[in-house]
Amino acid sequence: MREFDILARLHPLELLSGFIAVMVLAAPREYFKAWIASLLGDDTPRKAGRLSWNPLVHLDPIGTITFMLFDFGWTRPIPLRPWRMKSGKRGLLLVSVAGPVLNIIEAFVFALIAKNIKENAFTFSVMYKSTKYSLTYGFFSLFPIPPLDGSKILGALLPDEYSEWYLKYEIYGTLFMLSMLVLWILPLMMHPFVNIIDKILKLWMGA
Repeated sequence: MREFDILARLHPLELLSGFIAVMVLAAPREYFKAWIASLLGDDTPRKAGRLSWNPLVHLDPIGTITFMLFDFGWTRPIPLRPWRMKSGKRGLLLVSVAGPVLNIIEAFVFALIAKNIKENAFTFSVMYKSTKYSLTYGFFSLFPIPPLDGSKILGALLPDEYSEWYLKYEIYGTLFMLSMLVLWILPLMMHPFVNIIDKILKLWMGA
């Protein structure tokens, strides 16, 4: 990423619109994941306060900053206990797949709203970023790095003796992801995809 791109994103209005965009995408995505888990018998998300429409309980500080600076990021993972679900690991798979699917649904809704409110520059910026963030998050969340959805999808597909070992080292996956961010590896990996999404959205919306 070019230096002036990052500097432009540090403008107060850019930071504000980016922060609001993250909240807009986080609340429905994480609420419905928590709701599906609860429906399957795991009350862990409810007890952790994650069965909520309050976006602030779903935000991860580093992931939010990454969204605002690099157009991709992550939210706080929903705490899950697969053994409490009626269908066990199948339930874990369903909840985890729901994340990227919900991102795609959100992106479609946000894009339709953005396309029809272009006369309001700030609101358009929020909905445009919400659309872009939803798409990039949907792609990024498939990476098999704990605590992203991709790691739980892989954990649900692995045999029990391997999945338990894999999923319990979630904290190390988080540190690994942060290391890749600090070393600029994640921004470089995601930039081509983010750039393609940005060009397609601008072409479609005439932005």
